[in-house]
Amino acid sequence: MKRILIFSLLLSISYSTSSQNASSLQSNFSDIFQIKKEKYGDREYLNKTVNTLEGDQKLKELVNNNKLYLHYLLLNFSDQNNYQQLLEQESEKELQKEFINSLERDSLFNSVMHKISEKTFNPYYVPDTVSVDELLNVAVKYFTIKDITEEGNYAGKVCAGINGIQKTLSERKPHLEAFSFSTILKNMKEEKESMHHEFVDAIHELYKLELGVDKEDRLLRAQGVMFSLMRNNVQLKTLLFSEYENKKEYLPFVIITNDL
Repeated sequence: MKRILIFSLLLSISYSTSSQNASSLQSNFSDIFQIKKEKYGDREYLNKTVNTLEGDQKLKELVNNNKLYLHYLLLNFSDQNNYQQLLEQESEKELQKEFINSLERDSLFNSVMHKISEKTFNPYYVPDTVSVDELLNVAVKYFTIKDITEEGNYAGKVCAGINGIQKTLSERKPHLEAFSFSTILKNMKEEKESMHHEFVDAIHELYKLELGVDKEDRLLRAQGVMFSLMRNNVQLKTLLFSEYENKKEYLPFVIITNDL
């Protein structure tokens, strides 16, 4: 009887801790996320950002150390159908209020936030397990050959919006995407050992192959070759693994590294 009572008590404590911690990130949306109207020429648009936090140490570290990661999730896994409605808000205060309300109602965004919140605040959380191949399958999709110029040159781009994710992944993987893109983007700005240089070198490799006479065929084949080149790029693998080691206390997944 005592064992049953003790077990029940442990379940109660675990459930209470999980429920409280799972809301730690979600209950602070108004402090974490911000929206403002800005102008580009004559066009008015909405700029969604992640704030730098003060206050609670654990929440502050989570947000401040993962701003690019959270920004990716905000732009790619929150409802965008209310964009025009938000744009029509006249005051900054009402715009921010409606923006936060929309995030709090957004089931997909909350489920994505729930995972990273659980990993950070809930000691009982069991993260997903992914292989290096799964991670690389996502990461390489950000190295895009978006066009071939009139001169016949390849135009490359690394972008959160223009990439191969949606056309190649049958199932979206929010946290692998956010981790991969934020890691690559941060490194692209480095002067030495930058993925920018690796990407340029890979584009140069494309010119060694005759990939087609028709422009669309050539573009499609070039993109496939680029994915393969980046999949086998040692520096990309090293970069992802190094960043994983630095950020794994926040990441809601575990990478099986025996095949790295």
